[in-house]
Amino acid sequence: MSVTTLGIKLDEQTRARLKAASEKLDRSPHWFMRKAILELIDKVEAGAEIEDVVGFELLEKDSLRYSIAMRRRLDSAF
Repeated sequence: MSVTTLGIKLDEQTRARLKAASEKLDRSPHWFMRKAILELIDKVEAGAEIEDVVGFELLEKDSLRYSIAMRRRLDSAF
């Protein structure tokens, strides 16, 4: 199995929270992030939709910032 390193950008507050949470569980931040990613992948593969992941009340703001399809539409409009 090939392994590739991926980077994730986190602000200082989130990094501090990640460090504290992973220390509380006596695990590394890497373990914590990998576990979170795998759990989310499992949910999506089991049928979760974006509303289940983000929450309906935050969906519009999240989509404006992170939706690949929406960014493509906005880019093509200019």
